[in-house]
Amino acid sequence: MNILEEKPGTKRPTIVRAATSLFARRGIDGTSMRDVADAAGVREAAIYRYFESKEQMSREIFASWYGWYSCQLRDVVAGAGSTPEKVAAMTRLELSTAAEHTEAFIYFCENEIRFLRSLPADVPRVHELLIEFVKDGQRRGEVKRGDATLLADMLGGALCTVATAATRRRRKEGEIDLELIASSCWALIAA
Repeated sequence: MNILEEKPGTKRPTIVRAATSLFARRGIDGTSMRDVADAAGVREAAIYRYFESKEQMSREIFASWYGWYSCQLRDVVAGAGSTPEKVAAMTRLELSTAAEHTEAFIYFCENEIRFLRSLPADVPRVHELLIEFVKDGQRRGEVKRGDATLLADMLGGALCTVATAATRRRRKEGEIDLELIASSCWALIAA
C-alpha cells in the first residue's frame, strides 16, 4: 500500500506520521514499537494490525516516500529543458521536498543504503536517474567528460547536503539562495 495515498479514517496514517517523525529524529534502531504507539496515541497492539514488524513498517514508509520523490525526479530528468535548467529544477525539487516534508526527507536520505536493495523493481532509483541525466548531458556536450557515476554522485551529494543542512538549520525555502545553489551544482558538472 502506498502510504502517501492512504485514506483517512483509520489509525494507520497517525501511526505512519508518528513513526516517520521518530525514525527521522532517533533512527530506526533507536525507536521501539512502544515509542511509536505512545507518539501515535494508540496501543502497541494497534500497530500490529497494520504492520507485522518495525522493520516492515520502516521499509514500507521508506518505499513510499522514496518512490514518490524518485518519480518527481524522473519527471525532471525526462522533461523539457537544457541540462542547466534541469539542475535548477532538481534544486527546487530537493529544497521544496526538504521544506515541505522535512521528517520524511531526512528519513529517506539517511536510510537509502539500508532499504535501496529491497525496493520494488518499478520504483525508480535516484542514483540511476542522476547517472542517466549526466550521460545525456555528456552526449549533448553540456556536461564534462568523465565518469558519469562520479559526476552523478557529486551532483546528488551536493543537493542532498544543502537541503539537509537547510532543514537542520530550519531555514525556509524563501530564505535559501536557490540561484546560488543551482549554479554551484551546475558548476560541479558543467563542461
